[in-house]
Amino acid sequence: MFVALLAACDPAEPQVDVKGGRDSVTADTADSAEPESCGEPAALPVSASYLSGFQGSEDFAFDADGYLVALDAQGTLVGIDQLGQQQVILPNATNFGAGMRFLPGGDLVFADAEKGNLSRVNPATGELTVVLSGLEYPNGLDVDYDGFVYVSEQNAGRVRRIDPDSGAYTVVAKNLYNPNGVTFSVGHDTLFVGSFGAGVAWAVDREGDDWAEPRIYGTTPEAPGVPPDWCEMYGEGSECPVYYGYGIGTCATDEEGDLGCALEYDTAACDGLAAGDSCVTTRFDATVNSSCTEGDAGLFCPHTNAEWIDACDGVRQGESCEVHGVVGACYTSYEGVVACHDWQAYYDSMEASCVEKAVGDTCQIDHEIFPSVGLCGDGTAYGLGTNVCLPGGYTYSEHGGLDGINVDACDNLYVTEYIQGQVWRFDAEGAEPQLAAKLRSAWIPNLHWGNGIGGWENDVLYVMDRDRGGVFALPVGLEGHGDAYSP
Repeated sequence: MFVALLAACDPAEPQVDVKGGRDSVTADTADSAEPESCGEPAALPVSASYLSGFQGSEDFAFDADGYLVALDAQGTLVGIDQLGQQQVILPNATNFGAGMRFLPGGDLVFADAEKGNLSRVNPATGELTVVLSGLEYPNGLDVDYDGFVYVSEQNAGRVRRIDPDSGAYTVVAKNLYNPNGVTFSVGHDTLFVGSFGAGVAWAVDREGDDWAEPRIYGTTPEAPGVPPDWCEMYGEGSECPVYYGYGIGTCATDEEGDLGCALEYDTAACDGLAAGDSCVTTRFDATVNSSCTEGDAGLFCPHTNAEWIDACDGVRQGESCEVHGVVGACYTSYEGVVACHDWQAYYDSMEASCVEKAVGDTCQIDHEIFPSVGLCGDGTAYGLGTNVCLPGGYTYSEHGGLDGINVDACDNLYVTEYIQGQVWRFDAEGAEPQLAAKLRSAWIPNLHWGNGIGGWENDVLYVMDRDRGGVFALPVGLEGHGDAYSP
């Protein structure tokens, strides 16, 4: 399944260690927040009930008035209670929010994945403030007892701790594979991070004022696990896969000395030109005639031929388009350009690249909007009877798309598995997870405990359903791990 991703430039702000200076809650709160007894869990799996009419937002949060706060289909930040009453908090907040929590003082923070921002909203006034911009596909967040916000950047493979007042930040974990959901343990001394695609949950422990290296806490059944690092295998300067293998970058060393795959925009090809002017670049050493486009890096020459871009001029994303008699649909490329895409051409390139090659040989997917490099592998998972080029060598799997993540009062870790509609529970590091619930949905992005207000029970785990726009209620019999916001 194709997942549209958004890219953004890394911010120019320095990494500033932010400690103290919080007026709301101090670190001492963590000790007092730990429950004396975590309670008795329900036998698994549990049977879920269903509440309809709750927008199907990517993430949500419960407020002090009994409202489930979420983003509706129009990008409006709204509150909805169990009687169906609604209140508008902020119109046109974002078209894609992928993480949402309340700060200790009652302001709401959310990850604006569309714009690459961490945004803050005063629910009483509807005033919005951008805390930090330039995040690379922020997709999951949590807030600690000191009021700092922890945001996963899926496209950058890291988690930042951000001061919601100043925007100053530190990187607390990096070199993660597609980090998605973020949550804390009881006492907030361990940060858990999910992986979208690998089925892995990482744990990152506090070490005084610092953080330990991430470790794999557990892996869901049938998940492929973390793939080998492409740049470690092939070295600096080699072409590498970006954005789940739906794009191509170059292995480069960053300012901190870390080797990784970086998306490089061809800005030089548009020197002295204006947006819309013809430009020439290359893709896999072949000439590409394109047109200069404004993007996150400024004016650049896309690695997509102009005719494929022109075919989507004035056409909405997802609607049909045609190039040379071939009918496709308009998609956003890895460079942020909307262009005409034909899946058959993509599969044809996957096959053609591995003709007369063995499994494990390097290959190229030479495609107009999703070019990539990979390794030849078995194509049966794609319904193809030949060896095919697998981007980055990633083995396709419908398992392991961990999206939501949360922890109960007994430090059991829960994760939602995209596509499968399954909720898993890990009760110890490295242990085999138990199936907590099997839900009738392929899109269950986040899960949170109720706060005991407005019918949202604090021993029930609520799971968002984006397929039908509702909420599953899982009677797990335990409360949550404790949030920074206590209404």
